[in-house]
Amino acid sequence: MKTFFKALGNVFKKPVTTKYPFEQTYKPDDYRGLIGFEESLCIWCRRCEAVCPPGAIVFSQDMEGKQTYHYNRAVCIYCTECVRACPKEGAIFQTAEPAPCALKEENINNGWNKLFAEAIESRELYAAEKKKKAAEKAAADKAAAVAKKAAEEGNKEG
Repeated sequence: MKTFFKALGNVFKKPVTTKYPFEQTYKPDDYRGLIGFEESLCIWCRRCEAVCPPGAIVFSQDMEGKQTYHYNRAVCIYCTECVRACPKEGAIFQTAEPAPCALKEENINNGWNKLFAEAIESRELYAAEKKKKAAEKAAADKAAAVAKKAAEEGNKEG
């Protein structure tokens, strides 16, 4: 019976919750929101990717060497480790903007797993191509040096 009267009393009391979205909720000054990225300031060291505990940041790389930054707000735990690790101030920063809800259409988890795997693969392909070109250049330089040496010896004999 006591519970019934308590419930009945709550009907006439002011609600404890805010009337969101009509009234905005309080955000403290040190609120941890989304991670921001300024491409023009980035030196592409990938330290933020290395220190991110859940793996919410990944860089992909095309065959010309251009890197692209990718961030998943649903994976991020907003710990600011990426901001602390960045040697270039302002390249990566934490905003006070809350993360929007993930929508089914975004396929944010499976899509991220696929993107993450593709980004790692793109960097491996770039590294392999760079290594292949370096080996070809070294072989060409060696062949040119051998040809030059042979030409010099031919000139000495003649």
